[in-house]
Amino acid sequence: MMTSKIRCGEMIDLVSGKRRQNVDLWLINGKIGKISEKIGRAAEEEIDLSRFYVIPGFVDAHNHLCLRVGGEAAPMMEALAYQVLLAVKHARFALLSGVTTLRDAGERGYVDLFVRRGIEEGIIPGPRLLVAGPGFLQSCGRLWFMGREAGGHIEVRKTVRKQLKAGIDFIRIFVAGAGAAFSAEKAVPGSSREEIEAAVYEARAAGRNIGVQTHGGDAATWAIEAGVDAVEHGCFLTEEQLLMMRECGTWLVVTSGIQRAIRDCAGNSAFMREKAGAAYANYLSVVRRAVELGINLAVGNDTNHGCIAEEITFLERAGMERRAALLAATLGGASLCGIEEEIGTLDIGKEADLIAFERDPLTAAPRELVPAWVIRSGKVMKNPVGVCS
Repeated sequence: MMTSKIRCGEMIDLVSGKRRQNVDLWLINGKIGKISEKIGRAAEEEIDLSRFYVIPGFVDAHNHLCLRVGGEAAPMMEALAYQVLLAVKHARFALLSGVTTLRDAGERGYVDLFVRRGIEEGIIPGPRLLVAGPGFLQSCGRLWFMGREAGGHIEVRKTVRKQLKAGIDFIRIFVAGAGAAFSAEKAVPGSSREEIEAAVYEARAAGRNIGVQTHGGDAATWAIEAGVDAVEHGCFLTEEQLLMMRECGTWLVVTSGIQRAIRDCAGNSAFMREKAGAAYANYLSVVRRAVELGINLAVGNDTNHGCIAEEITFLERAGMERRAALLAATLGGASLCGIEEEIGTLDIGKEADLIAFERDPLTAAPRELVPAWVIRSGKVMKNPVGVCS
């Protein structure tokens, strides 16, 4: 049994807003075993964060580590070996930004399962991964290159069961096109109501969460009514859909940065840049209304790697106070993933996932929301010098 101690200058409880100065976190095998005022007793290993502000590690609730901004089908059609190299690079970016848990929303060929294994075995540095394998979608759907095609409710049921057999953590289904591909008037469903309901049934039967990629349209309504856990993106959600989400307890995973990044990427077509710009312009009003309604929110980078602070700033623009925005980026993501008893706050019994800042994260400028230290399960992953593991 390994006992270590982290000395915190100021630990901030994002739930209550309370602050504790000069406290020690005593860790047992990577979990928080005790929280106390500083005492002289030594531990086998000590980490001195006495000059820093400490909060829980960030949770990136929607990303694709094997992808990068630019194009659509072309990046997905790269050789799987090359995509693994990209995943290693992007996992490092995530760590540098303070992400200690990342929900990967779909990769080809189950690459994400092997990246997860590599991180767990200490072969490569990265955040804790929750993976979906190759998400699935309607046969011959527009985003066919993103995952497995499944047509009809029987095929959908089979596909979900194959995903579960492969060892995925949650189910991911593409039910409408990407934000760069349509406007609110052209949100053509990528899955039928029957297919979505079948996927939700199978996920629930296996005790797994299920999220859907959609920006709006009928498919979003069907997914919410069917009981999905999360709508991811949602740039063109309507007032009626947002009210339904509040009633059903559906999460909204905010991914603003990717729309901005696609809009600003010179290598993209004028069509993609225009559509992404329109999605980004509309998104602020959607998220602002979601904040007003008290909808559960989490955030994700979605290939805008290492930019979790951009999502926090976007939530502030939508009307959230900084503490609430940070809470969405920590406990919010943990709760969406169903692991809020393990991570998301700095409480006894939870994993010692924490990040430390030189300036107070509740008042720091957006550019200062990059931690100097990142610790996952009690292990230093980043210190002021760089990535350590």
